[in-house]
Amino acid sequence: MNDTRQSLKFLLKRLLIALPLIIVFMYLMIPLRDISFFAAFLLVPVGLLLAKPLTELIGSGTSSILFPTTAGREVNLMFSIAESRVMETKYDEALYLYEDMIPKDPDRLEIYIRIIDLAIYKMKRPEIAREALRKGLTNLKEAEERIILAKHFKRIQDL
Repeated sequence: MNDTRQSLKFLLKRLLIALPLIIVFMYLMIPLRDISFFAAFLLVPVGLLLAKPLTELIGSGTSSILFPTTAGREVNLMFSIAESRVMETKYDEALYLYEDMIPKDPDRLEIYIRIIDLAIYKMKRPEIAREALRKGLTNLKEAEERIILAKHFKRIQDL
């Protein structure tokens, strides 16, 4: 969601830069006259200005086809080892690995959700899930993420 917000700000800045070119293009095109042919060339810089923010918005969450970049988007394998421990039914080790992630990335919602799921579904220890909920509500910065975590915990408790 943060990427989308940044992409929209970037698009707005670029649109403000491109706006005079769009206005000149419209002025030269309406009514149609001999010089209108050259007005089409004004759309090239407009397209170049707006292509990157538009592809970022369209490809947010996936990738940008026209402007591939990895800046700010690192591959995250931090859950791999913990998930493999869950698959091996080594729940205590998995819990240790998940809890070890919290100080490294305390504002990551998935960590708390995975701890809650592990504690309830696999370990049958709701006290661990409650502690993960408490830590998550304390550490998560976004109110929306705190709400998601609380709803997830309540949904699991209602089962």
